Amino acid sequence: MTKLQTAGRMREKKATLADVASAAGVSRTTAAKVLLGTGGDHVRISESTVRLVSEAAATLHYRPNRAAQRLAGGATSTFGILMDTVNAPVMNDRLSAIEQEASRRGYRLLIGQLQGRTSVLGDYLADFDSRGVDAIFCLFDLTLERNARLLPLTGERHDIVYHGMPLREDGYCVRVDTAKAVGMLVDHLRATGRQRIGIELSNLNDRLIMLRREAYGQALAAHGLPIDESLVWSNATGPQPASAAQVDEAVIALVEHGKADAIIASNDRWAVRLIQALKRRRLAVPHTVAVTGYDNLELSTVIEPALTTIDQDHAAYARAALDLLIAAAGRGGGATVTITPRLIERESTADRPRKFLSVTAE
Repeated sequence: MTKLQTAGRMREKKATLADVASAAGVSRTTAAKVLLGTGGDHVRISESTVRLVSEAAATLHYRPNRAAQRLAGGATSTFGILMDTVNAPVMNDRLSAIEQEASRRGYRLLIGQLQGRTSVLGDYLADFDSRGVDAIFCLFDLTLERNARLLPLTGERHDIVYHGMPLREDGYCVRVDTAKAVGMLVDHLRATGRQRIGIELSNLNDRLIMLRREAYGQALAAHGLPIDESLVWSNATGPQPASAAQVDEAVIALVEHGKADAIIASNDRWAVRLIQALKRRRLAVPHTVAVTGYDNLELSTVIEPALTTIDQDHAAYARAALDLLIAAAGRGGGATVTITPRLIERESTADRPRKFLSVTAE
């Protein structure tokens, strides 16, 4: 009987790791290394062998017995993900990329949603521990409030990866180079002839927004431009969805009073609302005022004109996240990986500005 015929018969029952090894023509140890990540660094597998084992596992519909692995004290090839509702569109896109990368590598995810309640962090961590997850990813921005709650719970743990910044100096973290992204936007707007570049900041209590403020000043200085406070507008009410009144306030402050010929918005949603507000005042985008976003959400291609924005490269982020989770599961020494963002040029910044027009609504 050929191996393919044997594989066909094995489909009729729940396949075991030994079945996969037999079908692939490799040892059980080799199959376990490929599918379960066991054996440590001393077990080395060629790419062709990985492909053979993966194909055999797919043919046999092999699924690891996570419960048995947990009871045996071994790795379960499962990671825990903690999320929140803040900045949900971007974080959901990141989660989707992480799930795809995890699936490609043979891992599964357990997901906990904080819903803005930092009080449940301890409950989720305890639940993940009881389920034997190999490592945990905190896919939310750290704040002073969250740091205060996390430190007593995770201060001695080495199996957690953070987004944006590590909670401890020797911890794990994956981040996007925010300063580089802002620099890209300023460079691009200067290259298109903009002289007075304004910035809208959604929440000055957010560490990443403050980082953008600093990067904005540095980017202007690199072009020999001073910081004009009339070109900096911040949302006093925090990160809630922008109201029409807030958007109008930003346009009046930046364009009418600050005479901005370009606005760097804090995210794509704010950018779209700014474009709509400018249109209501019969100010052409980009002819009179250029607008840029941040995040490269789908809506950035729906608005007219299409939005120039920053893509945070979720695929690269996901690869880094999985690498760090695997390292954290092995209790490594900690590391920070920085993802380089990409500038996506579209029509909202395409043309050079024309003569300034008043923004007084009719």
